[in-house]
Amino acid sequence: MTNCIDTIDRPYGIGPVERAGSTIGRVIDRTVTVSARGATTMVLTLLDWQRQARERADLAGLPQEILKDVGLTRADVEAELSRKPVWLR
Repeated sequence: MTNCIDTIDRPYGIGPVERAGSTIGRVIDRTVTVSARGATTMVLTLLDWQRQARERADLAGLPQEILKDVGLTRADVEAELSRKPVWLR
């Protein structure tokens, strides 16, 4: 009879251990979500740095005629290439 009463007193027959497990599960879900967001942000940042490095390398390889067409001088290109790396800004 004790088992029946314990089951009736508990919502849906779930005891404190199961409820604690549910809470731990929610904490783990939140932690994974936050970690996934952080990982996504980090990957996007690295991709942005890679894009900027590629664009600077492409800019450095342009001939003088193309630079003149877009309104840049070799000094402008050298100034851009000598800037700090993006991760030091």
